[in-house]
Amino acid sequence: MTRILSFALAAALLSHPALADEIRPVRPEQVGLSSARLSRIGALVQQHIDQRKIAGAVVLVARKGKIAYFEPLGLADAGKPMRRDTLFRIASMTKPLVSVAVLQLYEEGRLLLSDPVAKYIPEFARPRVLEMQPQGSAPAFRLVPARRELTVKDLLTHTAGLPYPFVSEWYPGNPLYRQMHAFYEEAGISSGLYETQGTIGDMVRRLARLPLSRQPGETFEYGLAADVLGYLVEVVSGMRLDDYLRQRVLEPLKMHDTDFFMPDSRQRRLSALWKTDGNGRLEKVPDGPQREGDYVYSASFQTRGPKTFLSGGVGLTSTAYDYYRFCQMLLNQGELDGVRLLSRKTVELMTATNQIGALSATTLHDEGWKFGLGVAIQADRSHNVDSGDIGTFEWAGIFSTRFSIDPREQKITIFLSQTHPFHYHFDIWDKLLVLSSASIAD
Repeated sequence: MTRILSFALAAALLSHPALADEIRPVRPEQVGLSSARLSRIGALVQQHIDQRKIAGAVVLVARKGKIAYFEPLGLADAGKPMRRDTLFRIASMTKPLVSVAVLQLYEEGRLLLSDPVAKYIPEFARPRVLEMQPQGSAPAFRLVPARRELTVKDLLTHTAGLPYPFVSEWYPGNPLYRQMHAFYEEAGISSGLYETQGTIGDMVRRLARLPLSRQPGETFEYGLAADVLGYLVEVVSGMRLDDYLRQRVLEPLKMHDTDFFMPDSRQRRLSALWKTDGNGRLEKVPDGPQREGDYVYSASFQTRGPKTFLSGGVGLTSTAYDYYRFCQMLLNQGELDGVRLLSRKTVELMTATNQIGALSATTLHDEGWKFGLGVAIQADRSHNVDSGDIGTFEWAGIFSTRFSIDPREQKITIFLSQTHPFHYHFDIWDKLLVLSSASIAD
């Protein structure tokens, strides 16, 4: 079966000779990497597969503009091996793409990062902030005016006071997040991981009428800001978010397998979503919405339903190769194959400039990480020595997808799995980054 699938993939690639040349990995030594050391990656991933911690994964390592390691391992679905062209729900790895779209509009003079969001989405005018009162007080909370308007930069840096609904699951004893979750439930606010009523604009306008959880700019708090950015793209550009991304980002980068709702012809390539307990129990997540406390998600969101809700935070599906092209564009400071999406200076703002000051981007990372515009940036190695050079930037998706870009070494590392819960991939990712860096041999 594996040989048949490999032949089918080879035939597809040969029908597009240019694509076949791009995807064919070079000998690692050509780009200063060790073949023997890179082979340790496969052993690491296979160990986790054998222990039934994950069903499978695709791993890609590139350096100096060339792919040096590109391996599918394990299963995408029952009886279906992982392939290089397997499609993944990349979830929050959508956010950097939407950030690029916003920054394109910024470069065209159509918005400023310092602009109030209400300039484009009037419902955000005069925001209020939720303040919880001491335990036992009546009422339990009060709403106070925000000290300033919410800005586009606040959205790009997750300092907008718009946490995800499921943050109440991450911090179950926090009354503020419990109250925010109650507001979200009543207003029909989706995390983007399942279909909700209407369009992204409909949901964002409902969200805008709710209080913020924090004063604008005062706390790094991961959440719904990228969905607001997705709608902002629609308002400023006059285009649907999917149309804008396709015409201005995906097609210029030849990311032909990346979209919100894949056509029927691609659905057979979508990996199943797997649930693990981390101790050998691994099972497929069934179709349809799944509720685990305050956390709601759907494995079939991208393939079924009305397909009207374009989540700017978590909505895209993609492949390892497609996402590599996006990463290479950022590593090239905004350009790929003669096509420029952003200027060098704007990429510096996004990926190389701490935009959150003394705050720490600790939702996904330990201390020592800061945040640019849509990506986390490693500011020092004293807290987490496993992650790579200072200046490395990365992000991840809640179904265990992740990328890292090390500008100093011109190296890209991509790991795509489909495993829930998210935190079970941390161990394999940290070790994978060590193996990726340890393969450097020049």
